[in-house]
Amino acid sequence: MAARKDNNSYKQIQLDLQFKSYQKLYIFYGEEDYLKEKYLKRLKKAIVDETFAEFNLIEFEGKGLNEEMLIEAIEGYPAFAERKMIIIKDLDIYKPPSSLQETLPTILSDLPDYICLVFYYDTIEYKPDKRTKLYGIINKIASVNEFGRMSENELITLISKYVRNAGKEISKETCQYLLFLCGNSITNLLTEIDKAISHSTLTEIKKYNIESVCTRTLDAVVFDLTDYISVKKFDKAISVLNDLIAQKNTEVMLFSAVQRHIQRMYAAKLFMQTPDSNSKELMRLIGTGSSFYANKIQDMTRRISTEWLRKSIKICGETDIALKSSVADKVKIIEIALLQMSSI
Repeated sequence: MAARKDNNSYKQIQLDLQFKSYQKLYIFYGEEDYLKEKYLKRLKKAIVDETFAEFNLIEFEGKGLNEEMLIEAIEGYPAFAERKMIIIKDLDIYKPPSSLQETLPTILSDLPDYICLVFYYDTIEYKPDKRTKLYGIINKIASVNEFGRMSENELITLISKYVRNAGKEISKETCQYLLFLCGNSITNLLTEIDKAISHSTLTEIKKYNIESVCTRTLDAVVFDLTDYISVKKFDKAISVLNDLIAQKNTEVMLFSAVQRHIQRMYAAKLFMQTPDSNSKELMRLIGTGSSFYANKIQDMTRRISTEWLRKSIKICGETDIALKSSVADKVKIIEIALLQMSSI
């Protein structure tokens, strides 16, 4: 049966699980580890009977895999089952080990019907190469599933359901605040919402529950830092900076976040001056999936002048060069930049 491909989503695996019609070859990749692992477990449960998992489930790390190991795993028939599952983690199939470079296309194009082979990308990136023979084979027979970040609405639905299952409620606005504060990784969000659930003594999770116990992402903290600079509260900005340094964030990474945020503010400022500006377009422009973040950045830029933003961007550019090329005290370089911006 030819694979029904959807290279930009994980609809394929959803359909296969729904109709119990499984492919011989799967590729799982993308930055949302929670969904990736969830669907791998569901596929594993559907294909492999736990009683005979010792015979019908083989897992390899891509780094140590060679041609002999792979062929032996494929040629061994399943025991007391129709199918056998092979999971290979973090093998760059377009740049495989030397023993597989010549033979991998042939092996994949001739997989037996009883095999369910999964290439699972966790710590390395899946980078298809359209120039290769292998790409044509993958495009023809594989179910390629990308597990990217969920949209804001999807995350709100997931969080609301999770909170209800815990016997509590959470409003849409509080969900949006959680996403702004803690980011859009499902694994991280579920950990943080568990904290808020434990902290809440009421039936509904409130913003103060989230503020009290949840860990803020770097972007959320940088928002506060930049806010302090723009209203000339240099001492508070330095306090936030010192906290971030104490948390083992590198100076270059920290200042890159500051620079990125100010660039977004400048883009938002210019966009808001256009006649057709709206929140949805602003979210796309500044590269965020959080409506709370977009609204907050709009409110912030309304009280900041275009001149301040232009001068701050210039200071950020000069500071970025200094951080990457100087051996001087990097924290001092950042402090000087923050002082310059707060003095504009």
